[in-house]
Amino acid sequence: MPALLPRTALLVAISLALSGPAFAAASSDTATKTDDTTEKNSVNLEAVNVVYSTTKTETPAVEIPQSVSSITPDRMQLYGVQGLDEAVRYLAGAVGGSYGADPRSDWILVRGYDPAKFLDGLALPNGDWTADSRIEPYGLERVEVNKGPSSAMYGQLPPGGMIDMTSKRPSLEAPHEIEATVGSFNQKQLAGDTGGQLDNDGHWLWRIVALARQGDSNIKHSKDDRYYFAPSLTWQPDDNTSLTLLPRYQRTLSDGVGGFLPSQGTLYPNPNGQIPRDVNPGEPGYDHYWKTDESIGYAFNHRFSDVWSFRQDLRLQNTKVDHRSIGSLGLEDDLRTLDRYNYPLVDHANLFAVDNQVEAKFDQGSVQHNVLMGVDYLHSHNDYKSGFGSAAPIDIFDPVYGQPIPPAPFTYHTNSLLEQLGAYVQDQVTLGKWGIVASGRQDWVSNDVKDLIAGTRRKQDDNAFSGRLGINYTTDIGLVPYVAYSHSFKTTVGTTFDGSAYKPITGDQYEGGLKYQTPDGRSLITGAVYQLTQKNALTVDPDHLFFSLQQGQTRTRGAELEANVAVTDHLDMTAAYAYTDAKVTHANDATLGKQVALVPRQQASVSADYTVHEGTLAGLGFGGGVRFIGEHYGDANNQFRTGGYTLFDAHAHYDIDHWRFQVTAANLFDREYVSACNSAIWCYYGYPREITVSARYRW
Repeated sequence: MPALLPRTALLVAISLALSGPAFAAASSDTATKTDDTTEKNSVNLEAVNVVYSTTKTETPAVEIPQSVSSITPDRMQLYGVQGLDEAVRYLAGAVGGSYGADPRSDWILVRGYDPAKFLDGLALPNGDWTADSRIEPYGLERVEVNKGPSSAMYGQLPPGGMIDMTSKRPSLEAPHEIEATVGSFNQKQLAGDTGGQLDNDGHWLWRIVALARQGDSNIKHSKDDRYYFAPSLTWQPDDNTSLTLLPRYQRTLSDGVGGFLPSQGTLYPNPNGQIPRDVNPGEPGYDHYWKTDESIGYAFNHRFSDVWSFRQDLRLQNTKVDHRSIGSLGLEDDLRTLDRYNYPLVDHANLFAVDNQVEAKFDQGSVQHNVLMGVDYLHSHNDYKSGFGSAAPIDIFDPVYGQPIPPAPFTYHTNSLLEQLGAYVQDQVTLGKWGIVASGRQDWVSNDVKDLIAGTRRKQDDNAFSGRLGINYTTDIGLVPYVAYSHSFKTTVGTTFDGSAYKPITGDQYEGGLKYQTPDGRSLITGAVYQLTQKNALTVDPDHLFFSLQQGQTRTRGAELEANVAVTDHLDMTAAYAYTDAKVTHANDATLGKQVALVPRQQASVSADYTVHEGTLAGLGFGGGVRFIGEHYGDANNQFRTGGYTLFDAHAHYDIDHWRFQVTAANLFDREYVSACNSAIWCYYGYPREITVSARYRW
C-alpha cells in the first residue's frame, strides 16, 4: 500500500489538471475536425459492426483480431430482454441463466468463466455473490462482449473476457418515446426515453431515461420490482469538445431467493412426485432482497488537431444490498420434508474509477498508426457481512409458511479495499492490407482485507504486465483472417502454509479466426478457434488442513461461429454455434480431468425477423428463434449432469404512424427443464415461458 499511495496521489493530480474546461481551453481552436469518439457517445447504432471497448478506440469489428459481439437496443427490445443474461442468449460462447430466473444478479459465463462487467468503459462494483451490479437494459445504448483475456487494456480481469455496456446519452437525434408493457407473472412496466436541445445552437443537450416495473417473479409469493432513472446532460461548446454528465439511480425490490431446490424431485425422480418449479422454498413475508445502485460520472472528450485527442471517463458508484433468505438444506428421509437455513446478508460497495486516454492518429509513409496511451485508477471498498442460522422445515410438496424464525447472527464480516493503478499503450497499425494491434499494460494492485470477526488482516501488493498482439489481413474479396495472443491476470489474496503470498491467477489465449463483413456493412460473419489456459488456481493442500496450493490449471479449447446477416431488406437473421471443451488439467483433488462446471460442450442458436415495408401489410413484422444448450455438469466433481435442452422464442410487431405494438414469447412452448445442479441440495429450474405485450409511442 505505501508504495501505491504516491502513485495514486500523482494520478489524481494529473486527472484534475487534465480534466474538463482547463484542458479544453488550452487548445480549443487548434482542431478542425469532429472527434470520432465524441460521436461514439451519441451514436444511434445503425452500424452495429463498430465497437469501442476492445481497443478503447472506434474500430470496425471486422478489423479487430479478437472475437467480440455487439448487442443493440433494438435487438434487446425485439426479444423483450429484461436482464443481461437474457441479452446474450443468441451469442456464441456465452451462456446466461444457468441458475434460472433470478432478479438479483446476471449469471453469465463467457468461454467458461465469469466475465468482468463494465459500464461506459469503467469497472462496476463486483460485490460478493448477489451484490454484483445488474444494469437495467432499457438504459443501454449497446452491449459489447469481448471474448478472451482483456487485461492489456483494463487490468486485472478473469480470463474469459469482459462485458462493456454503454449508457444512453444525449444526442441531436435523441428519441422521444414512452412505452407500456404487461406480461407474465403480473408484470406491469412503464418506460420513457426523451431528450433534445436546451439552446438553439445545440451546445447543451439533455436526455432522461426512466423505467418503473412491478410484478411477481416465476416463484410463488415473490415480487420483482425495479426502478431506473438516468438523466444526462452534454455540453459541447464546439465540434471538438464535449462533456457529458451521467447520473444513474436503480432500485431493485424482490422477495425472491432464486429456485434453490433439492435434486430428488427436480433432476432425479422422487416417489412423492416432481417438485413444482414455481414452489417457494423460502419464507414469504420474511425473505427480501433490496438493492440500491447509484452513480455519478462524466465522459470528457477533446480533439486538439487531426492527430491528437484526449478523453477522460470518471465515475463514483455506491451499491447497497440488504438481503435475507430462508434457503434449502436438502430433504429428510421421507423425501418431502425440506430442511432449511436462515441466511442474512448486508453488502455495501463503493467504487471510484477514472481512465485518462491520449490518442494520436498519424502516418509514417505508407504505415498508418493509431496510438493510444492511458493511465487509469480504481479504488474499490467493500463491507460485507453474512450469517447462518436455523429455520423450521416445510413440506416442499405442500408448504405451510409462517413458523417462527430465530434470528441469525452475523458470523462473517469482512472489510476490503482494492486499489489498482495501470498504465497502458497500444498501437493499431495498418500497412496496406495488413493490420496489427499491439497492446501492453503494467498494473500495480493493492489488496487490504480485514476479517472483523476473527480480528485478522491481510495486506498484499502485486504487480503484473499484460500484453496482447493480433495480426490480420484483408483479402481482395473482403475475408479477414487473423491470429492473436492475449494475457490476463487476477490477484488472489492469501498465503500458502509456508507463508508465501499467492501469485495472481493468469490466463493465456491463442486464437485464430476469420471475419467477413459485407460491403454495405449490414452483415458480419465471424469464426474463431482458440485455446485458453488458466494457471495458478487454488487447489486443496493435502498436507495442511485449511490451506491451499496454487497448482490448479484449466484449459479451454473451443470453436465459435457467429453470423448477423441482413438477408434482404425485409429479413434479418442471426446464427451462432460454439464448441467448448473446458477441463481441469492440473489439480491434486478429484476435479482433475473433470469438465468445468456449468459449461456445455455444444451450444447453438438461430433467429430471424421479417418485416414488411410496402403494401397493405407495411409495418407488420414477425419472427422467432431456436436455442440449444448441450448437457453439462453443475459441480466441480462432475457428479450432477443436466441434459441438453432446446427452447423456442417468438415475436410479432406492428408499426403504424407513431405507434409500435409488439408481443414476445420466450420459451414459447413452456418447456420445463433443469438448468443446473450444484449439489444434491441445490438445483435450479430454467426460465419458464414469459410473454410480454407492449405499446410504444414515438414522437
